[in-house]
Amino acid sequence: MIELGIGIATVVVAGLAMIWLMHFRAAEKRRIIPVVMSLCLVAGSAGFYWQLGSSQYQTELVSKVADDEFAGMSAKEINQRRIEEIQHKIREDKQNSEAWYALGNAYMYVSEFDNAAVAFGYSARLAKQPQANIFSAQATALYYENGQQVTEQIQTLIKQALTLDKDNLPALMLLASDYFLNARYQKAIDTWQQALDSERSDLDRVALISSINRAKKLVR
Repeated sequence: MIELGIGIATVVVAGLAMIWLMHFRAAEKRRIIPVVMSLCLVAGSAGFYWQLGSSQYQTELVSKVADDEFAGMSAKEINQRRIEEIQHKIREDKQNSEAWYALGNAYMYVSEFDNAAVAFGYSARLAKQPQANIFSAQATALYYENGQQVTEQIQTLIKQALTLDKDNLPALMLLASDYFLNARYQKAIDTWQQALDSERSDLDRVALISSINRAKKLVR
C-alpha cells in the first residue's frame, strides 16, 4: 500500500496557510496563489514519495548543492534532475504507482500542473487499491491547470477522495481554498473547521485557526 497520507497532508496545510497570508498582503492576489501553492505543496512531499518514505526532500536538495555534482544548481534545477531520475525509474517499471506519484509531485514543484495531473492519473490507475490522497492530488493539479476553476472532473476526484476518507486533508484544503477565493467565506470556515475537528496529528492547527479567523473577518 502506498504510504501517502502524512507527507502530502502536512505540506498542503502548510501551503494553504502561506497562501492566505500572501493573499491578504499581495496586490495581485490571484496571480501569486498558484505559485505559492505549488511551492508549498511539494516542498516537503516530493522527497517523501521519491524515496518512498523519506520526508527530507528540501533538506536533501540543499545538501546536494554542496556536492560537486550539484554545485551551483538551484533547488529547481536539482528538482529537474530528480524528474529525470524518476522518469528513468518509470521506464524500468511502468507499473510503479509510487514512482508516478513522485513524478507528479516533482512536476507540481515546478508548476507543471498538466504533467502533474497526468502522472497522478497513472498513479491512481496503477495503485493496488484506491488512495484518497492520489485522487486529491490529481484534483489539485487539475484545479491549478484549469486556472483555479472547479470542473466536473475535479468535483468527481474530490468526491472520491472524501468517500474513501471523509476527513482527507488535501481534499478539504482544496475545497476551502476554492471557497475562499470565491468569497464563500462561511463555507471555507466550515471546511477548515472540519479539518480541525478531525484532530489529525499532522495538522498545523495554529496556521489553520489563523486562516479561520481571517475568513471570519470577511463574513458579512
